[in-house]
Amino acid sequence: MRKWFVGVVAVALAAIIGLGVALADSSAEELPRNWHVHDGRFALGWQHKGISFFPRILGISEAAYLEDPARCPNATDKAFLPSDQESNSDVLRAGVCVTSTTVIHLRTVPTGTAGPAGWQSLTTTTEPGWVTYYLVTPR
Repeated sequence: MRKWFVGVVAVALAAIIGLGVALADSSAEELPRNWHVHDGRFALGWQHKGISFFPRILGISEAAYLEDPARCPNATDKAFLPSDQESNSDVLRAGVCVTSTTVIHLRTVPTGTAGPAGWQSLTTTTEPGWVTYYLVTPR
């Protein structure tokens, strides 16, 4: 009987500790090392990037956006994108980012370059000379 009681207490204690850890860390997110998140939480490390234009693309407030920020795989084709001093391509950005409900397709090219059919476009003051085409689809 004593072994049974000790076992029950041990299981209950483990469950309580596990729940406490989960609740304490419920806002933390683990990303694969080759991904980043646009949540503006720079102090949390290199995987955390600025909010950027995502709230504008999604048509929501920054506060609503931060409830489910965009997560993006890092470019694996860097050789084909512009680098610091030289450009191997006319494409600044190409790829996808995701939230829990959407896929955001992105392509940034020099102003005057046509985008993919059916995609919307935006320009930002931080990237003069470039236009970003985007398409938001359900996930």
